[in-house]
Amino acid sequence: MKCPNCGDRKEIDLDMHSEGFTAEESPVKECGHCGLVWRVKIEAGHPVIDIIKPAVSQ
Repeated sequence: MKCPNCGDRKEIDLDMHSEGFTAEESPVKECGHCGLVWRVKIEAGHPVIDIIKPAVSQ
């Protein structure tokens, strides 16, 4: 998967065990290049990018 911010493909899967975040349905990703943390969730049958932590300004 490409980072929705910078397009880099170096992401890290984060294993979150808190309410609202499940690794099976919408795994949380972190871009190794820009630091953006996001997940893709399904809302009304369509994929939506949910930004958890904004990218670090470079």
